Amino acid sequence: MGRPETGDLAAKLGRIRKDREAGQAIQALRQNEMTGAGRAFRLASEFVAAVIVGVALGLALDAVFGTRPILMIVLLLLGFAAGVLNVVRAAAEMNASAPQPNPDDLVPVDDDDDD
Repeated sequence: MGRPETGDLAAKLGRIRKDREAGQAIQALRQNEMTGAGRAFRLASEFVAAVIVGVALGLALDAVFGTRPILMIVLLLLGFAAGVLNVVRAAAEMNASAPQPNPDDLVPVDDDDDD
């Protein structure tokens, strides 16, 4: 049989595990909820990152091949297109995970009776 100290320890560990699981569940819910500023920052960073990567690759390839600024311009445009595509995908993902509104709430109530 176990000693009383180990029984108390097991009970304390059980309470801590339950508290930790509850905290993790709350944190998971909060991660799924983004504020408007958080969404805007994510979309802006998706776009800016793609453009910066395109310009950096273009400058590096121009330095290697000595074709300044042709590859930078081409990869800048490709980075711009990739940034737009990333923003569209991220916005679609955010819209898909957002709760759907009740259709009855979207239609205005008609108080006039046309009978």
